[in-house]
Parts: sequence; C-alpha cells; structure tokens
Amino acid sequence: MSSKFREDFDTGRFTKFLFDLRIQEELPEWPPLHVQKRKSHRTRIILLLCLLIIVLLFLIANVIFLNIRVLSVQTATPSSTPLSVNAQQCLSQYILNAPSSPSSYPCSTCLPILQAVPLSLNSQNAQQIINAIQFCGLRAIFDTANSQGQASLGWVNDVKFCAWNGVTCDSSGRVANLQLTFPGVPATLPNELGALTGLESLQVIGGNSIPAGALPSSFTNLTDLSNLHIEATSITQLPDNLFSSLTAIATLILIRNPTMGSSLPSTLTQLPLQNLVINSQTLTNPLLTLSSSPAFQASLKLLDLSSTSLTGSIPNTISSFASLTQLLLSNNNLQPPFPTTFPPSLQILNLQNNTGLSGTLPNSLCNSTLLTSCELGSTGLSGGCGLCQFS
Repeated sequence: MSSKFREDFDTGRFTKFLFDLRIQEELPEWPPLHVQKRKSHRTRIILLLCLLIIVLLFLIANVIFLNIRVLSVQTATPSSTPLSVNAQQCLSQYILNAPSSPSSYPCSTCLPILQAVPLSLNSQNAQQIINAIQFCGLRAIFDTANSQGQASLGWVNDVKFCAWNGVTCDSSGRVANLQLTFPGVPATLPNELGALTGLESLQVIGGNSIPAGALPSSFTNLTDLSNLHIEATSITQLPDNLFSSLTAIATLILIRNPTMGSSLPSTLTQLPLQNLVINSQTLTNPLLTLSSSPAFQASLKLLDLSSTSLTGSIPNTISSFASLTQLLLSNNNLQPPFPTTFPPSLQILNLQNNTGLSGTLPNSLCNSTLLTSCELGSTGLSGGCGLCQFS
C-alpha cells in the first residue's frame, strides 16, 4: 500500500471518528416553523381587508345616493320665496311680541299683508302665518263684542286660540268649529271672520238684537263650511248668490231671525243639502221650489219649516224627495189640496196645528212600514191611518 493511499485512509477514518463523536452528542430540537398558523393569520388579514373595502364602497355609494336625492329635491321643489319687509315684520311681531301682549298686535295692518303671502311658496313660515291670520280673525270678533260679550268670551289673554272658549281646531291647527252664544257674540259679524278659511261649522246664537246687519262680504271665503246655524239674531237677508261660494254646506239652520226676510237665496237649491231647518221666522212657501230641485230630491233628509207662517198647499212633488226621512211642517197655515203621495222613505211626519188643512191621508202613507211617528193633531185631516195621531 502506498504512502499516499495510507495517508488518505487515515484522514477519512479520523473524519468519520469526529463525525460519530458529534452525532453522539444530543442535538437541540429545531423550533417548529408554524406554517399553518402563518397561513391562518394571512387569511384573516385578507378577509379584514375585503370587509374594509366593502364598507368603503357602501359609504361611497350612500354619499352618491344622498347627493343625487338632495339635488333632485332641490330641482323639484322651489325654495321659499323671501317675505316682504312688511310681512316679515308682521310675522316677527306675532312670534315675539303677541304672546305677551296679544291685544297690541297690529291686526288691522298685518292681516291684509299676511293674507297676501302665497303660502305655497313660503312653506317654512306657513303655519305661523296661518296662526297670525286666524288670531286676527278671532280677535276681530272679540273686539266687536261689547264688554259683557268680551267677558263671556274670555279671549285674547294669549295667542293660543285653539284653547279659547267656543273654538275648536283640527289636527293641523286650523279653526274648524266656532260656537258663539249670547252674550259672547259680536254686535255685527266682522269682515275679518272670512280669515277663518278652514272653518267647517259656525254656530251663532244671538240675543235677538245682536248680532245685527248683513253678513260680511268675506263670508264667501268660508268655502269649507258644511254646517251653518244662525239663531236669534237681527242679521238681514242672506245674499242671493251666497251658496254659489258655500258649496260644501250640508246643514243649514235658521231660527228666529225676524229681519232675514221671507225668501231663501235662489242658489240654495243648487246644493246637495241634507238638512234644512227654518223655524220661527216668516217664510214664503218654498215647498214647490225645493221639491223641484234635482239636488234636493237626491240629498235632502230633514226638512223642518215649522212655525214659519207657511200658506198655500203641500205640492204633490213632495214625493220627489227620494231620501227624505223627516218632514216637519207644524204650526203653519197650510191649506188643501192634500198631496196624494209622500216620500216612500219618510219616517217622521208632523203637520199638527195647521187648522185649515183637510183631506184624506193616502194609503201609501198609512201602509208605510218605515213610518214611526205621524202627528196630525189640530188639523182637518181624517181617516183611519195606522199610527197617525189626529188629536
């Protein structure tokens, strides 16, 4: 064996010896690589980033949508028209000063100014303007009353008119019902009454001499009025064209108004009136006119003309009232001939104290199954007729 080979062999043996010796020593364990945990952490980050992106996109979309919506609203709805200097002053005085000093508010100046404001173009101030207008309309009634009437009304201690005696407002704050009862009535109905354009029911029960005079010209502004009751007043004749404007009237009650005249406005028969009550004031017999009205024929349910000094006869056209349930004509001077038919819907008939009235009741009336009351006392009518009372 050559020296070269022996030298290499010895070197290899020595190297192997050293290697074996090193292996025998206990080697420390390598730390785990945690590959799975790193993958899980990375996935979580990606999910959070995706969620953040989705939230950002949602916010951006909302901003864009709101901008478009605001733009469309601004385009569709014109901005409020600025109030005139006078209107702004009147409104400011009502808001700031009137609550503490309601009697000093300048209604005579401010009412026409505020009535001229187009509310549709001033929606921001509309309710306060309406409040000021209604306040002035009611205060004019108070100012027109005498001291006894003002004490009875008890108004104008504040501007909260919806809580005033006899005043009822609807849910939008408009005066819907007004009841004026003596002594709390004005000497005359003031023109400012027409400022209460939301009024649906008006009842005025006076003290015979007051209220007096004519209805104010502004009365035709009360186009929502459905119930009108005027009693014990000295109001003069109703304008002939009154009901051309007051087309919503369903109930008209006129009692003890001696200066109102004996004729009814011709425009009354144009209304689909349901209840007509006229008592204790002279009236020229309107039965033929009323029963010939197509509107009345379809709608009238109650006709009460008691104690109105009616003369003449009850026309056969009385049967044209298709919906009439009550016919009350007592305490008059009605004469024959007596009608041969009555409305088939009739439930209550009162003709008592018409001493000149004579004749025989028609079988259709006597045999009616709907009739519940029939008062014919102190008349010349005769015949056995169901439940009708002749005495």
